[in-house]
Amino acid sequence: MPKQSDLNEGVDAGRAKEVLRAIWQEVSADAVQSETRAYLKDARLRDVIAESVNHRMVSYRFCLPIQLLGKVVNPKLDCLRMQRRKGDPSDITGWDARSLGSKVVAPFNSEQENVLGTSQDPYVGNPMRLPKMVRDDTSKKDILGWNKLVELLELVESRKDANFTANVFKQVLLEVFNRQKTLRFSYPIPPRVSLESTLKLCEEFVAEKSGGDRALAVTGALFDAIGIHFGLYSTVNRARINASDEATGMGADLECVGTDGQIVLTVEVKDRTLTLTDVEGTLLKSRQRSVKNIFFTARDTKPSDIAAVQSRVNQAFASGQNLYIFQFYELSRSVLALGGESIRTTFLRKVGEHLDTWNTQPQHRQAWQKLLRSL
Repeated sequence: MPKQSDLNEGVDAGRAKEVLRAIWQEVSADAVQSETRAYLKDARLRDVIAESVNHRMVSYRFCLPIQLLGKVVNPKLDCLRMQRRKGDPSDITGWDARSLGSKVVAPFNSEQENVLGTSQDPYVGNPMRLPKMVRDDTSKKDILGWNKLVELLELVESRKDANFTANVFKQVLLEVFNRQKTLRFSYPIPPRVSLESTLKLCEEFVAEKSGGDRALAVTGALFDAIGIHFGLYSTVNRARINASDEATGMGADLECVGTDGQIVLTVEVKDRTLTLTDVEGTLLKSRQRSVKNIFFTARDTKPSDIAAVQSRVNQAFASGQNLYIFQFYELSRSVLALGGESIRTTFLRKVGEHLDTWNTQPQHRQAWQKLLRSL
């Protein structure tokens, strides 16, 4: 229920920030769980929302987040209104949309890598300084797009249904989330960083559960750096997290390939305990692809499988396959020390590239960005 102050004064900025963050967290979590998540059954409405969030004009992108947030926080407001009626205390449906945009939505947008644009005052221009949104506004460059916004907000007003309003707003934030996934984040790499700081950064990053995304990003970056600085191979091919071998056509998470196109070594990344079954499966795939050098990174080995795994490693060596099992930090400490400051800088840069290139969920990219800023 809205506070009495909201009903009398429009929209309380502090409460609007809380509501926006809470719903954003809910939508983000839902989107991670299901790529097909939708809050509205009507495909046409979903398309209108997607078009507005990805519109070429920044003010159109901000329009639905601002107007609907005001309505969610205070249902008594008219989400088509953009200004209060001056000198009329009885006008409880009018409100200052521009203020909500600059005080709440714009700062939130900045935290989300400026997904909607870089404006700190989205409604500053004359085209958005209107008493109320109406159809066929000739001051707009894209009248058709503007009419779609108006039609959607008119529908929200006519329904007078708080649940419907909330679902429309969630669908808007879902499209913002989808747009954010396509962006490249900025990762502030320091000019120099110590070995211990680098390892601590990775440890903190991988400690958060991510379904293996974070572990694969840092491991891929490490082997990228090894290839660049030591010249053991020319390129590193990577599979998408949780994709099947049949789908990727690869025998492991990472394939390090020489200049002649031959696989020099493969790397399996396990963000969990390694089992004998894992080892057997990878050895079979590697033998079929004539790969001799196989690396496993894992948190540890299943206690009951340790002896059997070691025995299998010895058997594999006797038959022509070199299998190495290590914890990420054991290998990375030696590699990042041997390569010096330059390889550590390359490694940190490559982690960000992996996160962006493989469209890792924004929350993981933001976490890496935040950790880098702490250096």
